[in-house]
Amino acid sequence: MSPYTNNSRQNRGRGGSNRHDSGRSDFMTVLLFYVLPFIVVTAAPKGDLTIGEATNFTTTTMELKIKSLLPIKEMTVTLDGNAVELTKTASKTYTATLGSNGTVKVSLTAFNGMKNIFSEQVNVLDDTPPSIKDSIIEDGVLSFRLEDTQSGVNYDTIYAYDDDTPEILPLSIDRSTGLITFDMQKENLTICVKDLIGNEARVTITPQGENLDPEEAAAQASQEAAQASDATAGDSAENDANLETAE
Repeated sequence: MSPYTNNSRQNRGRGGSNRHDSGRSDFMTVLLFYVLPFIVVTAAPKGDLTIGEATNFTTTTMELKIKSLLPIKEMTVTLDGNAVELTKTASKTYTATLGSNGTVKVSLTAFNGMKNIFSEQVNVLDDTPPSIKDSIIEDGVLSFRLEDTQSGVNYDTIYAYDDDTPEILPLSIDRSTGLITFDMQKENLTICVKDLIGNEARVTITPQGENLDPEEAAAQASQEAAQASDATAGDSAENDANLETAE
């Protein structure tokens, strides 16, 4: 093989290597001066929010893990608009104890000014009192079922009252089925019962078996009293008119 041929091959090899180095240099230039600055300027902070299970139906926990390349300049965590007190447990991990249901909202602002807002719903706590269902009145005896799907019914707290008696105890309690009976002597009977963590239900039951809350019962009683007063006033006016005619 001639010397000319060997030199030509070596020159061609150097030319390919030069082109390869030039391409790599261009890529690094684009990465360092265009791509990375763009990412730094536009990158929004990220985070994972986890709501724990409720073991006692009164409190639960939340955990917030920050997943952001840039430092966080500002962070706020609220539960239905109220600030949540956080405890830092790791480099980018925070925890808190929550005492009510609602919406946990997290707002993160990164060092570059970009913001991210995300939220999770808390619905594992028991903030609902027992419910009264299937109320029936037969032969002056009221029967109904109590139901509570979370902490459970506190059967020791059940009592009732009417216009004359401030405390009426049930005739019977079946804890296995939730069936309760009361002697119903008056037109309306108000039932009071709590669950195992203290949420209280107050329901007024009418002779027709309707379940009314105390405000509805009071409004109904006020309306009935007004109607009775109007009827009495009408009878009085009619009697006066009859007397004037007789005279």
